[in-house]
Amino acid sequence: MRVDFELRGCPIDRRQLLEVISAYLRGRKPRIRGHSVCVECKRAGITCVMVAHGTPCLGPVTQAGCGAICPSFARGCYGCFGPMETPNTAALSARWRELGADDGDLVRAFRAFTAGAEPFRTEAANHDRGAHDTPD
Repeated sequence: MRVDFELRGCPIDRRQLLEVISAYLRGRKPRIRGHSVCVECKRAGITCVMVAHGTPCLGPVTQAGCGAICPSFARGCYGCFGPMETPNTAALSARWRELGADDGDLVRAFRAFTAGAEPFRTEAANHDRGAHDTPD
């Protein structure tokens, strides 16, 4: 089956839906931004929960579109909209480790809402072995 465009999120963003419908009615490609949730936080004046509070957040690697709902309530992003284009999941995982996260935390985070997306699936697999190791 051929797919013309994928809208992400649960629920999808109504503005993005209107943009896609409008674009197809006008015969043009939809203009959906590919930036991360961090950009949404900055535009809304939301303090970065990872920098300010040490709260693990998937915002740096997650596609924007939700309006930064979780960070606006001082919670880390759960990654509902899936990975952004070319996410640096390894760097984010390293930062989470600095904040005290272990392999199990990383596996759970990357296998939550959009676990089938390649960048998140790969990053979870990178930490899966360590999550099942038992201490000596």
